[in-house]
Amino acid sequence: MDRRQSYLERVHQIVLQHLKGQPVRVYLFGSWVRGDAQRTSDIDIAILPFGPLPPGLLSHLQEALEESYVPYPIEMVDLSQTDVAFRRRVIEEGILWSD
Repeated sequence: MDRRQSYLERVHQIVLQHLKGQPVRVYLFGSWVRGDAQRTSDIDIAILPFGPLPPGLLSHLQEALEESYVPYPIEMVDLSQTDVAFRRRVIEEGILWSD
């Protein structure tokens, strides 16, 4: 496993650890999925909740990601707060990280 892949796996573990048991689907999308990520590319993560989440859960997750020492910016998007077209594109083109 190369270094970039190990960073991505670390992000994956943190996300699943924080969202375990929650009514959500998590997607990786963007340049890392398309295979055209550069050194300055961010890691795009989308969260689609199917019900209310505990207060502060996503902010705690964001904080854990920022403290992870992964040397890429991590962008987290709550798909329940986006327009339908964007949500559909993420679901169709992204990689499901949970189910």
